[in-house]
Amino acid sequence: MTNEEILKWYEIACAFHTKRAPGLAIGVAMVDLCRTRLGPVKEKLNAISESPSCLCDVIQLMTGCTMGNRYVKAYRELGRFALTLYDRADGRGVRAYIDLDKISASETPELHKFFLRQRSDAVKAGGEERLKSGELVVEEFLKVRDKIIALQEVYIEKFGKSEMLPATRCKTCQESFLRRGAEEECASCSGELKYYRLA
Repeated sequence: MTNEEILKWYEIACAFHTKRAPGLAIGVAMVDLCRTRLGPVKEKLNAISESPSCLCDVIQLMTGCTMGNRYVKAYRELGRFALTLYDRADGRGVRAYIDLDKISASETPELHKFFLRQRSDAVKAGGEERLKSGELVVEEFLKVRDKIIALQEVYIEKFGKSEMLPATRCKTCQESFLRRGAEEECASCSGELKYYRLA
């Protein structure tokens, strides 16, 4: 993929993501490299994002793997700027990550600060400074993209079509929920995952 094609996808991703984030442009290049290295798949392309941020949106836009069709998983607890595309039929995949040793603090200073989360307080605060920094990160990335993206051929430990969990009725709220074991209450009523309170 050329830099111009990356920038086209970047604009599409920014519209979907609803803000300009340099990680989107970097993710576009990562997805493209993984797809090229992986080649054709036997069954369905699936994906893993090791971060809940920009990468998930890029994966969904460029591959058709979505959270809704369950072809993409996000491992938030890893928190790494990395992704894997794989064949659901056999678990064969390609993982892309950023090789931090190949990012030069002198040649691409903003890109270096971006990946180490060391950008200035003014940039972290948002607004115009953040936008300028983000565009500089993209500009610097496009100069070194093939040098800093590392690829690994991998096999996914648990592959195949994900299990359809059985639904049951919560004994407390009476709503239907997907049961993972023998629980009788949904995660909200049990207190395991309470994210709201009634107004």
